[in-house]
Amino acid sequence: MIISFLKYINSLPFSLTIKHYQTFGKTAHLLKDNELNSMESWDALRITHPQFSISKNREEWLLACDAQVKKDGQDGGLLQRARDISVLLKEKKLNSIFSVGVGGAGLEYQIKKNSPEVKIVCSEFAPENVSLLKNVFIEADGIIRFDLLRGDWAEIKQKYLSESSVCLMYRVDASFSDSQWREIFLNLHKTKIKNIIFIPSSFLTLRSIYNRKSRELKWFLLQKPVAFSGFLRTKKTFESYWDGLYNEEFYEFGGIKGFFLSIR
Repeated sequence: MIISFLKYINSLPFSLTIKHYQTFGKTAHLLKDNELNSMESWDALRITHPQFSISKNREEWLLACDAQVKKDGQDGGLLQRARDISVLLKEKKLNSIFSVGVGGAGLEYQIKKNSPEVKIVCSEFAPENVSLLKNVFIEADGIIRFDLLRGDWAEIKQKYLSESSVCLMYRVDASFSDSQWREIFLNLHKTKIKNIIFIPSSFLTLRSIYNRKSRELKWFLLQKPVAFSGFLRTKKTFESYWDGLYNEEFYEFGGIKGFFLSIR
């Protein structure tokens, strides 16, 4: 009982959002306004930073997709994550994916590898990212530029999202504020986009706050430059974005918790 109570407290069972900071080493000076929230900053990372870059060489890109080279969002659980999503697609009888903010698209590649019959269209808002992916992700059924906050969801639905489709949102949560996420989900609901797989980077916990703030203090003491890199939230905060709009089912995808959302 005591352990269960401590786990409950650690989970922070209420809405909370905090700012997230990161250090980017020699690439830091390339970030626009010292923030990771613009297409210019993301393109700088995709070209120059070893953990975020997308190789122009397909063989090198494939190594990252197979999690043999460490990249952002492409960890040791990536292959199982793709398998878990493929199982969910079959369970829900879904045959196509429109994926937003794909980054290096390692997850999308693995889903396509597991389920070649599934149509996958990838999108990114940073133009260089789109260009790099078009050269290496030849299995994709489409790679387009799209801004999920300001883009035309009605057009996306007409072109890419049928009744048997799902919109995949994988680790794009940090990029937008709470009010922006609510606006995004209102637009999705208004456009009648039926199915969404939403997998956040993480859920904020008491332990993770301690770890992150300790790390930030260390960087401060070492005088390492940091950049604003978005927001981190508790599970309750995420659920508030689609409250009243979508029904949710809770899943685990390769060691990361996430949601399957269906329109109300």
